[in-house]
Amino acid sequence: MNMPAFFFCIFAAILIFASLAVVFARNPLYNVLSLVLAIFCLSSLFMLLEAFFVGIILLLVYAGAVLVFFLFVVMLLNLNAPTFTTTEQSRFRLWGWLFGLAFLSETFLAIKSFLAAEVTQPSSIRGTIETIGQILFTDYLLPFELTSLLLLIAIFGIVSLAKGAMGTGAKAGENQ
Repeated sequence: MNMPAFFFCIFAAILIFASLAVVFARNPLYNVLSLVLAIFCLSSLFMLLEAFFVGIILLLVYAGAVLVFFLFVVMLLNLNAPTFTTTEQSRFRLWGWLFGLAFLSETFLAIKSFLAAEVTQPSSIRGTIETIGQILFTDYLLPFELTSLLLLIAIFGIVSLAKGAMGTGAKAGENQ
């Protein structure tokens, strides 16, 4: 078994377990963090399949934007605020190291695959950012605009929730 196939199996297995954790975890914070891990593994699979643009966009848009909204709302609502014991903290530290090593190996493999693809196919235009942008703004313009509208509505919702939570705290403090 060669290295990319080995990493593909590893990331696929982690993706399955992280997806199950998203569904079955009882704490909403764990649900969001498991979703971050699942999106990272899915992005890694795209990188291993040499779909670099899709992998990076998946990380930037979902893990970098949408999940930050989810995490903000979960923490704003303060659902089951977790308290961690020292064994849980050490377990999180171990998973953090494993996650970091997986990220570094993915980055190394992505750069290696990208350089190998550049050498073998320097003039390939299929799957480039220009082609994806042209398809996105012609064939899929309506879904793209609806997605941006949905994100704008989410921003307004989060701001109004935060404003309401801050207003309630201020009123409670004035009464004391």
